Amino acid sequence: MSMLTVSCPFCGFARQLPSEQVPDGPHRVTCPRCKEVFLYTKPIPPGRDDNEAEPGSAGSGSSALSVPPSFPPVSPDSDSAGAQDQDSPLLPPAAALTEVGELFRQSWELFQHRFAPLILLYLLTLLAVFVPVVVTTVLSFLASGLFGSPVLFILIPFGVIAGLICALWCYGGFLCALVDDTLPLERALSRGKEVMLPLAWVFLLNGFVVIGGYVLFIIPGIIFTVWFFFGQFILPAEGMHGMEALLKSREYVRGQWLNVALRLLLIWAVSVVVGAVPFFGPVLSFLFFPFLMIFHYLIYRDLRALKRDIPWRCDTKDKLVWPGVALLGWLLVPILLLFFAGSLFDGKHRKTPSVEALVVPGTVLKVPARGGFKIQDSHRVAG
Repeated sequence: MSMLTVSCPFCGFARQLPSEQVPDGPHRVTCPRCKEVFLYTKPIPPGRDDNEAEPGSAGSGSSALSVPPSFPPVSPDSDSAGAQDQDSPLLPPAAALTEVGELFRQSWELFQHRFAPLILLYLLTLLAVFVPVVVTTVLSFLASGLFGSPVLFILIPFGVIAGLICALWCYGGFLCALVDDTLPLERALSRGKEVMLPLAWVFLLNGFVVIGGYVLFIIPGIIFTVWFFFGQFILPAEGMHGMEALLKSREYVRGQWLNVALRLLLIWAVSVVVGAVPFFGPVLSFLFFPFLMIFHYLIYRDLRALKRDIPWRCDTKDKLVWPGVALLGWLLVPILLLFFAGSLFDGKHRKTPSVEALVVPGTVLKVPARGGFKIQDSHRVAG
């Protein structure tokens, strides 16, 4: 029985399969480790003509791409899986990040291909934010006339929380549809519901660390922004949560920080220009957002192909070190600023010591100890 080696071009995972189990022609294959979908074509044995392909293959004119096979289920803890992963030949890793011009071209192609589901999911995200807030605000003002103003403090926060939950759900579906271009709208929303809470945790951690870095004299915040930016893609693409996703993002960016920062800065500058177009800026920004996120995702995909499944540390110490640095910014810098402002305020309003002097009969002047005369209310001095 002849064996074929099928390797994932994204994470490098490889399996040997019996040749008889692999259909002829190109097929979409789903990697069991990273869940990426890629195209695999079964090699034709020596001495066999292309026209002899079996029915259902690409050569027979059937739609082979409509069948999405995947690797057979493998337990990642099994010895055979580890041996195959270690000994099987892997595809060569990417040599460098995609050039900026090619990155724009690929983003545009994917934007055209996935425009409808992505723009609908983004629209649902925006509506999920505003609709609950607007509805509860209107209801609270109507109810406040009957039940008093305390109703405002109950319904409006409820609407804000409901809007955030729905927005996380829809945006999670947006990210799932972005990393898997085979997902229709319904399945994307279903998967978005599954990643909703982990996504909220990733956003909270990322915001805490990045904002704390900016408070800590700006430069750490810039570094953290690029390091941890791709955690939002790692969650739906690789199933990593919390600081694990952020640390994996940092590992991908390691050694490529400047290249990644320049690409992010460029696409953000383009986004600002698009939004600044007179009259049509808001509409263009809305339509441009899926393209922006596709561009971000392709950078992440390049980094993943470049680094492959390299080992990286993610123990408790690593998970605490960067939130600890951010906490230093959140606490230490405001304390120092308050102390400095208090010192200035105290020095400015401290009273200047003065002495009284009798200069003319019947008139009392207050003479500041540091010089200069200031005439106070005069009064007669008896005798």
